[in-house]
Amino acid sequence: MATLEIKNLTKRFGDFTAVDNLNLSIAQSEMIAILGGSGCGKTTTLRMIAGFTDPNEGSILVDGKDMKNIPPYKRNIGIFFQNYALFPHMTVFENVAFGLKLQKLPKAEIAHRVDEMLSLVKLENLNKRYPRELSGGQQQRVALARALVTRPQILLLDEPLSNLDAKLRVEMQVEIKRIQKALNITTIIVTHDHEEAISLADRVVVMNAGKILQLGSPREIYDKPNSTFVADFMGFSTFIKGTMGKKTGDKRQVLCGKTPIMIPASEAENIAEGQSCTLAIRSENIGLVSDTEGENIVSGKVKAVVYKGQHTRIELEGCFDEIIYPAITGCIEPEIGQTISVCLPADKLCVYSEDKI
Repeated sequence: MATLEIKNLTKRFGDFTAVDNLNLSIAQSEMIAILGGSGCGKTTTLRMIAGFTDPNEGSILVDGKDMKNIPPYKRNIGIFFQNYALFPHMTVFENVAFGLKLQKLPKAEIAHRVDEMLSLVKLENLNKRYPRELSGGQQQRVALARALVTRPQILLLDEPLSNLDAKLRVEMQVEIKRIQKALNITTIIVTHDHEEAISLADRVVVMNAGKILQLGSPREIYDKPNSTFVADFMGFSTFIKGTMGKKTGDKRQVLCGKTPIMIPASEAENIAEGQSCTLAIRSENIGLVSDTEGENIVSGKVKAVVYKGQHTRIELEGCFDEIIYPAITGCIEPEIGQTISVCLPADKLCVYSEDKI
């Protein structure tokens, strides 16, 4: 268990800045998810923490100790690679024991630790098998056990679930969280999947172009992204351009084309009247209604209907200049060309000024 502090971390490759003046503090036993698309700098950050890549500027401190000039094998950091990197000619036991043998621990100690770790990842009966004889989920558990068996202060997980099918991904999310909490190990997970990030982490970092755009709890990041970029990355699909209007009581009006939409005044304290802005709302928060009168109720024509299992996704045009995307549940499924009415609840709307787009 350890604290991790990243100060002014920068990494350039020629003229390209992969990580740009990054600052992040991680508490002991905390799990942080670094979330972002390809090329955002998340894996480069992980490699610098591990010691595989040297920063151009800044520092990395573990329990207050600067890691500069300390090689990877002396940092006491466990690393889980995206491709597992298991040795095909070694059994499960031998793969997990590899790091301990490099430490020249006694055979009895190695056997005890490997057995203990295989029990933790629920593979105690497969210790004599080779990687080719294991499923993807089992291989992943072996790689996780190998990363943990040396009892590292910090665990780094690089896209740990990207190679698994949907069912296994869910199962392994539960397992990783269980193991991380059982060992109380400070953990960073790098992922491009926002559902994975919010399911696993205590806090989520959203990165783009080498910078942190938002840092907060999973609920904060999911419900209240601080820019349209973060909102789009977190699964928002409905974005409506408008102009900020006057305040009335605890509400403010946003004029979207010719349609007035009410939002909580607290959401727009820093946006001046007459300023351009963008509204965003999650699809599941747009509700189908039968009454065409009331606050934030708009009507439009169904352009497309896509059944998604747990909900049906609608493309609705004519409400605004932009298409909106309700996600409805239940037995009612509108037909293409049908006119329907939906409500955009004021408390579910996020509003962004031009500088937050």
